[in-house]
Amino acid sequence: MQLIQEGGFAVGDRLPPIRDLARKFDSSTTAVRDALMEVQALGVIKVVPRSGAFVQSCTYAPLVNAFAGAVDGALLQADSNLFHLLEARQLIEVECAIQAARRRRLEDLLPVREALEQMDAAFELMHTDRSEQGREQFVEADVRFHLAIAHVAGNPVLETVLRSLLASIRPHLAQIPWARDRREITREAHLDLYNALLDGDAEQAGLEMRQHLKLAYDGLLKKIWSVPRAHSSLSPGESSPDEDGNLPKQSS
Repeated sequence: MQLIQEGGFAVGDRLPPIRDLARKFDSSTTAVRDALMEVQALGVIKVVPRSGAFVQSCTYAPLVNAFAGAVDGALLQADSNLFHLLEARQLIEVECAIQAARRRRLEDLLPVREALEQMDAAFELMHTDRSEQGREQFVEADVRFHLAIAHVAGNPVLETVLRSLLASIRPHLAQIPWARDRREITREAHLDLYNALLDGDAEQAGLEMRQHLKLAYDGLLKKIWSVPRAHSSLSPGESSPDEDGNLPKQSS
């Protein structure tokens, strides 16, 4: 990849012969041939018998795509604990927010702003008889918001891992209860994070992302602890938890 990127090669260009590459890298022709086969498997080059090796990509995109497939497969095969997924998400997203604030150009933040506007439109639907549609649209816009920040951060590997994590977490996000006060808190959290990115304040962006993700973590935790009302079997004198999973105070 360094040879392709620094050597001025373009897609379709032929790489030097194996013997020339062996001399350049001070290696054996066998090692170079094996390396070319590995890089071809990743989609970076294409080896044509008796013609040579030709550049297929001048970026790391094929490597990232291959990595994405591996991550998706691993998450599907593993019995992932939801809170392990959330912990991994926080580790990645806080760093992405910090890097995005440092590297952002104002025009880079347009997709982030558009996702915010889509979330506001979804919130409006939640107050109508199309509340379920609004919930689905909000989750979709929320995912776009976070992926857009990861994209601005400029690390395609972190963006790829986050995309896979969000795909695994998304069904749980769609089940979080959305009381009116929670919607307002969530909206303010997104706006505070966006403003930190807009200001280029890396420390504040990391703090806002950490606090924002804690809201999602706490919401899912309450969802798990709450007892489904339709299926709860309460003993006489017991009280049912509210929609946030809290039991009412007992009178003395």
